[in-house]
Amino acid sequence: MKFFIAILFVFSSNVFSEEITEQSFIGKWCGKWDNTFQTCISIDDVKDGSIAKYQWLEHPNGKFKKADKKIERVNRNTLKIENIWFALDENDLSVANAMGVFRVQSRIVIFKKIED
Repeated sequence: MKFFIAILFVFSSNVFSEEITEQSFIGKWCGKWDNTFQTCISIDDVKDGSIAKYQWLEHPNGKFKKADKKIERVNRNTLKIENIWFALDENDLSVANAMGVFRVQSRIVIFKKIED
């Protein structure tokens, strides 16, 4: 029994390696929807109603389209940026997983922070 408790303690102590603050979200994040379509989101503030600058490609060789999207803080590590759910990786705050719910289909992306 003592062995089991020690293993549980070691495992649970590594669940969150970095503290998430509002500053953790700030920066320019880039990735590819479904590993195909480039996209970036720039976040300057995470207060509800703040605006994120969003750009994306609809065709791999096309030009970037741009839009402003309202931000809503959902919980400790997640923002809702209108139709995009953006969740920080709690073990690496330079990475975020996101799902975009679009008219034709939903897409996923792993964002990497490229600028603070």
